[in-house]
Amino acid sequence: MTQASLTAEPRIEAPATSATNADAPSPMSFAILRNTHEAFRTSIRLQHEALKLGDSASFATEWRDLQRALAVHVAMEDHTMFALLDEVGAGAITAAHLPDEHQEEARFAARVDAALAAGSPALLYGTWAAWREVHLGHLLHEEAVVTPLTMQAAPTPKARGRVVHERVIVPTEQLPDFDWSVGWVTRHLAEFGSTSQPPVVATRVFAWGLQNACSRSQWRRLRPVVQRNCPPVLWAEMASQFGLEGEGAID
Repeated sequence: MTQASLTAEPRIEAPATSATNADAPSPMSFAILRNTHEAFRTSIRLQHEALKLGDSASFATEWRDLQRALAVHVAMEDHTMFALLDEVGAGAITAAHLPDEHQEEARFAARVDAALAAGSPALLYGTWAAWREVHLGHLLHEEAVVTPLTMQAAPTPKARGRVVHERVIVPTEQLPDFDWSVGWVTRHLAEFGSTSQPPVVATRVFAWGLQNACSRSQWRRLRPVVQRNCPPVLWAEMASQFGLEGEGAID
């Protein structure tokens, strides 16, 4: 499987109200995790650019923000989504050792933190380059295993939204950095897009998927977070076309 096939927006299902149009988009709630990977890839590119320029301050800021967002993301996977997908996939997550890969990545990240504290540019670049290889490899492996399993979690986009709501968002939304992470991911997608999607598509996939998995009260809290991290023109386009100014989809 190529990287392009892993990062392309999957074929989207027709919503119930547009059954005659097979190409009509529908919300993909598992994309709140999948497109977070794209924000990580963007952050890694920004870190690399800062290192090449010798801009240690910009690198440190981007690195620490990524680690902050990654902590939320890993918690969502390790404590909620992986168990769900092991259930529907006959233990496929555990068999692929994805939780073990999280622990390995954390060991490499700790070396980067130590190199930052030591103040050695050569040591920093070497440890960061090793971490980058491990992390990007993990993202590709995880996407190859996880993406097919998410479609088995429930038969329709609305039903998958409820699964993500009950099994992923509700158990983790009280994490201290949950709302902050939503804003961080939105900002990276809105500015840079993804590997294969322009900003308006990458951000819409994330935001609409989130709305589809939120209750009314959750989306009222998170909608302003998404909106203020989008350029006004981008938000207006998404909101008008996909109803993002409306309520969360979960009753």
